Amino acid sequence: MDVIAKQAQRKARALMWMGSSVLVTELAVIVAGTFNYYSWDIMEPISYLMMYGNFLAGFTFYLGNKKDLDVDSLTEVLAARFRRSGARRQGIDLEK
Repeated sequence: MDVIAKQAQRKARALMWMGSSVLVTELAVIVAGTFNYYSWDIMEPISYLMMYGNFLAGFTFYLGNKKDLDVDSLTEVLAARFRRSGARRQGIDLEK
């Protein structure tokens, strides 16, 4: 069970890093589009749609898990989900 818990924690941390990199990439696209390629008039609706998509993703996650969205609880929720799926794959009953 310790191996499953370590793998779940590692997957949760990796998923958090990927999510953080997506947010940084979105910011870079907005900045580059505003100052290098287009103008704010073009990038404003694009940035609005990015923000709206991020909000919908976060709200959908909240509705599915009924947990607050701070970084610690999000990592723990993901790790618990990966632990359950890993235990289920190994045939371990966590209800006992």
